[in-house]
Amino acid sequence: MSTPPKKESAPARPTMAMVAKMAGVSKITVSRALGGSALVRPELREKIVEIAREAGYRMNSAARSLRTRRSHTIAMVIERLIAGDRPISDPLLLAMIGGLLEILTPSGYAMLLTTSDHYLDHNAIDADGIIMLGQGLKGERVKPIAALGLPMVIWGAVTAANGLTVIGSDNRQGGRLAAGHLVERGRRKILFLGDHRHPEVGERLEGVRDVVAATTAALVGSIACEFSRVAGASAVQQALSQNMEFDAIIAASDFIAAGACDALIDRGMRVPDEVAITGFDDIAVATSNRPPLTTIRQDWSAAGRLLGEAILQSVAGEEKGFSSTILPVELIVRQSS
Repeated sequence: MSTPPKKESAPARPTMAMVAKMAGVSKITVSRALGGSALVRPELREKIVEIAREAGYRMNSAARSLRTRRSHTIAMVIERLIAGDRPISDPLLLAMIGGLLEILTPSGYAMLLTTSDHYLDHNAIDADGIIMLGQGLKGERVKPIAALGLPMVIWGAVTAANGLTVIGSDNRQGGRLAAGHLVERGRRKILFLGDHRHPEVGERLEGVRDVVAATTAALVGSIACEFSRVAGASAVQQALSQNMEFDAIIAASDFIAAGACDALIDRGMRVPDEVAITGFDDIAVATSNRPPLTTIRQDWSAAGRLLGEAILQSVAGEEKGFSSTILPVELIVRQSS
């Protein structure tokens, strides 16, 4: 009988000892270099990283976690997904993630993206800190996440911070800018669309009220609706069915504004001749026969970077050195107003 051919053995998996030998250093130096330690000279660190990469060596993150008691992971927890118009591929969310990764990746941290429900329901999810995106109605969504006791930073309304570090846009100023612009254009009957129980939306509505109180304009109504195009259209249909009189709409998001514009045009009303519209966010919403939206721009990339810096300081026990921050907003005027 012929002897069956021997199976080729898989190449040996590269080890830290192998990388250390190739670099002419100790294993502890390799460990420190791959972990980004400042104890290793930058030029030597770069050399070791390159040798490890060429050898195909990867650090055992599970073993490292046992040694350091850290997962080197930051959880980005979204309040909840909004079906339909505002998916997880929302360009604003992607811009924020990009800014966040600019800070986390060079510091040796990975990012885990999930929802608040999923995070609370799965105790096995491990993270060193949490970035909460959205505070929920009346800020209530933050409480069960904060109760986990991990370092935490929130994207939302600074006024609803409750002692936590919050990074947010100047929502009240955004409301003022939108209302002031419309009043300057001669609009006097303003309708607000958005659910003010969300702290950020509430601040935007307060900004509108600031302007109305100081001018001859009036806030004729506020209709609560979700952050979607369908909800914006439904809100305008409701206002028209109630015979509300308005010559301007300030929407809490561009999706709401786009839906409002669709509903007006479907009724044969001219935008902006009969009703001027402003949104909030400055994103590309699919157009049909409506004019480009006047809106309030937020800097989502800068927001991501600030969130990253804040959570890393908090994880390092330096949260007292990073206070809540309000980012400026900008009025972008287009044809809808």
